[in-house]
Parts: sequence; structure tokens; C-alpha cells
Amino acid sequence: MPLFRRFCPLLLACIAFPAWSDEARLLFPPSSPPAAVVEVVDLRDATPEMRLAAITLQGLVNAGEEASVFLLLSQSDLFWRDRLTECGHLRGVRTLTPDAFFTSHAEAFDRVYVYDPALPDTINLGTMLASLNRGIVTTGELAGTLAPGKPVEDLRGRWKSAADAYEWAFAELWPRMNPRVLACLYPDPKMSGLRDYLVRHRVFTFWITDKDRDAEAAGRERSLAERVMAAAPPNVPVLGFWCSGPDSGIGEYDGVGLAGEYGKITVVSDWLTNCSLLSGVKVDFAPLAKAQRARSEEPPPGLDPSRIYIAFNVVESGDAPCYLETRQTGVWADPKRGSVPIGWGLGLCAAELMPPVAAYYLQTATPNDRLFAAISGAGYTHPFRNFMARTADPDAAWREYLRITAELMGRLGFAELGLYTDSWKPDDRAAREPVMRRFAEGVPQVALIMPGMGRDDGLTAANATYTLAGARDVMVSHILTRWPADYAALPKEKQIDWLVSEIKANTPLERPAFMQVMALSWAYNPADIVEVVRQLCPEYVPVSLPQYAALWRRAHR
Repeated sequence: MPLFRRFCPLLLACIAFPAWSDEARLLFPPSSPPAAVVEVVDLRDATPEMRLAAITLQGLVNAGEEASVFLLLSQSDLFWRDRLTECGHLRGVRTLTPDAFFTSHAEAFDRVYVYDPALPDTINLGTMLASLNRGIVTTGELAGTLAPGKPVEDLRGRWKSAADAYEWAFAELWPRMNPRVLACLYPDPKMSGLRDYLVRHRVFTFWITDKDRDAEAAGRERSLAERVMAAAPPNVPVLGFWCSGPDSGIGEYDGVGLAGEYGKITVVSDWLTNCSLLSGVKVDFAPLAKAQRARSEEPPPGLDPSRIYIAFNVVESGDAPCYLETRQTGVWADPKRGSVPIGWGLGLCAAELMPPVAAYYLQTATPNDRLFAAISGAGYTHPFRNFMARTADPDAAWREYLRITAELMGRLGFAELGLYTDSWKPDDRAAREPVMRRFAEGVPQVALIMPGMGRDDGLTAANATYTLAGARDVMVSHILTRWPADYAALPKEKQIDWLVSEIKANTPLERPAFMQVMALSWAYNPADIVEVVRQLCPEYVPVSLPQYAALWRRAHR
């Protein structure tokens, strides 16, 4: 029996009513609640161009008083359709064919925007125009079929370059767009699942070309993106992602860092689907968070001075809503999950962008699953890299970011926080400690800060864990393992061997010892972590994050 089938009937009463009002939204604008009857349209076999048209229409329809369309674009969408139905969020379902969907909602849109295949960025331009003018986006070939008699605005040949198009959009469309949300999204009809939300909330959408493909274009597009980010207020999320599809774009490292300088929060969502409906589902997180925290706070074992206490953590990827919606569902279904303690990073923004998805992981976590705030607070940021530096008032922007982080951590009941450091570069505690103090003092829910996405140079078990004196005595414990650069090419047994060797190589001679271990999300499932524990000698004792902190404090009184 699927795990959610076992948990859901017991918890329906916990999720039927909202725990906060629309005015309490911290990062994302409010969406419409699901209708009594929701139309489910299967587009898994449809062409990318047909999907693009349907997704933009979905955004228009779901912008009404109720969200009434859920699209099946992948196998993951089937999972969430069933999950939402069983938990009562989808109270009634009506199945429509794609053709029937367009016919039944012909009155929901007024025009068709035809994008230019020779300039794919016009997909982003069409998405923005559609959000403002009740339009859908598709090809010239499909326009007449899907929208007979509707006015067609042809974007083919309208701009010479993507930079020209985005500069026009900033001048002409920006004043009418929603300044509280931005998107950096690769313009490809195959990657259109997020566009229902972009249409629903009038999100300004851009892309920055890989400079190695076209340095001049990349320079102009980056300049435009910086103007957009400067025009939006601080602590605004950027949906999509900085590198995606066949174009590496500006790159993850540069994109997240640049956005952070302008006070923008990266929300990895380029493969997200149905967010115009998911974001409107109301969830009362309070009882779910309380129950999950109680389950995962078993008292620690007695301190044995001969042991090595080890905390396994899936630090990254859980910050990405599209990961939580897709791959993580398969990882979560591993029958070995719950066999050993594992810490799971979960992005706080999921509580607003996709409440029922965040609720699912809270509800179905076992006593050995400890959920914590993923890298680095309210969203994916690089807090040690000039974060907020280009905002008008960096200190005020920082305070607001910490307030949002604190409220979302409180909403989800999290007490541990992961922080991105800087790509395994040398650890500089003196330089980093002021930032960690910001979090310790500005986020009262934090009991443990977990810096690093892999071991930074210079860190050992002897210097990686300590408390911030004077900052509520908050504990800091750095990640002490890395992953192989070629992990994707390694067979499973080699991946496991590598992590076992990495743990042993970083184990100190002193006892008792304490180690925070990262299990890369794309390589290790719960069954793999169970096998790692089996291969380690018995002196290694896996513990949960609360147990780890309690035992370390006991050993270092």
C-alpha cells in the first residue's frame, strides 16, 4: 500500500482549513482555492506546442475565483492528482480531452500569441503578453486549430534579438507585471509546466544566454535582468532557474549569487507543474508540524565515549520545489526509509508555493525522518556572498529575509537550518561567523545551523562543530563529506563504496566523535544509506539531528 494511503485518512481533519490568511503570505501572492469540480486534462502524449498552449490557458482559467484545471504532464502529476483527491483537496474530478479543454474554455481567452521558433525567447514574451491580455501561446500551425476565429498576434520577426525583446518588455510590460515575483526560465515549449503560474500571477520572465554561446547577447540580457531585479523590491522570489535545458545560461553559482546581491531569492522550479492550483490549496500546518516534530525527537541513546555519532543528511535538492514534486516522491517511497535516521532538507517556500506537497512530507515522515530548512532559509541563496549588497538598505533587507525565514520555519516546525557556504572553498570562520550570528539572532526557531553543501577545505571533525557564544548558544555543525565529481557515471556499489571511504577518511581518532555526513540526493536513496551503515563498523552510531546535538552538548559540557 502506498505510504500516503496509510497516513492520509488519519490526517484529513488536519488539513481541511487554512492556518493563515492571504494577507499573511510572505513570498508568493495568493492563488485561488480549488473548485468543487476540477477538470483533469491528460497531455502526456501531446506535442510540446500543444502543451504550451494548454498550460497558458490553464493559467487564465485558474485565475478566476476558483482554480478548476489540473494537467497531467508526467507520471508525477498522476501521483499528485491521486494524493490531492484522497486528501479531499480535489473534491470532484472531471476528465477532459485536450480538444474538449480548449473548446469548453473558448471564452476564457481573447487572443493567441504565436511565438517565433527562430527566436525562442518570444515564448517568454508571449507568456507575459498572455498574462496581461487574456491570451494563450502556441505556434502558427496550431493557432487556427485551437482558437478558430480568435485574433492572432504574430511575434515572428518582431524583434531581431532576445535582448531587443526583453528590453521592449521591460519598457512596455513591466509597469503592468507583478513586481513581487520574477522568473528566469529557459524558453522552450518542452519546459512549460511552470507557465500556468507565470500567467496566473503576471510574472515578468527573462532568460540569460550562456556567454560561451554568444557573449554579446549574454551581456545585454544580463544587464536587462539586473535592471529588472533592481526595479523589484528586496526579498522577491525568482522562479525557474539560472541554467536549464541545453543552455547553461548564467549558471547556478553565478545566477544565485547575482540574484542574492539584489535581494532576490532563487526558487528552483523550472520543471514545476500545476502550481496555479497547488499554490491555492489551504493547509493547516500547525498540527502536522507539531506531530512530525514529536515523532522525530526521540531521546538520544546514552553517550558512549567510544562511539562515532553520525548524522546522515540529504542537504541539497529538497530546496527545489520541482524536485519535491518529482524525484523525491520516488525516494520517499523507498521501503527502507525509516530504517535509519536521516535528515531531509526541505525548502521553506514550498509551504506557500505548493502547500499540499510540503504537507505530504510532514505527514508521511517516520520517526527517523527529520525535516529541516534547506539551503539557505526562505529560499536558495548564498548568504556569505554579498547577499543584499545591491539593495537600497542591506540591513533592512537582511532583517526582512530573517523575518520571513523565521515565520516559515515556525510554520513548518523546523529547528535546524542548512546554509550554503561557497563551493568547498577554504573555511574562514572569522569571516563567516557574523553571517551565522545574523541567522542565530534573527531566527529564534534555529537550534542548529548546518553550513556547507559538502565539506569545505580546512574543516575536520575537530573544528567543524561548535556553539556561537552569546547568540542564544546556537550550535553550528559543518558538513564533513563530499561526493565524487563523476558520481552519475558510477554504478551503485561504487557510489556506496565512495561514501563509506569518505566517512572513514574524515573520522577523527578522538572519541566520542561527531560527524555530519551529506548523502547526495541524486545518488543515494534510503536503502543506499542503510547499506552504508551496514558497511561501517559498529562503532559508528547513526542518530537524528536532535539526538546529534544533544549528544554533542553532553560530550562538550
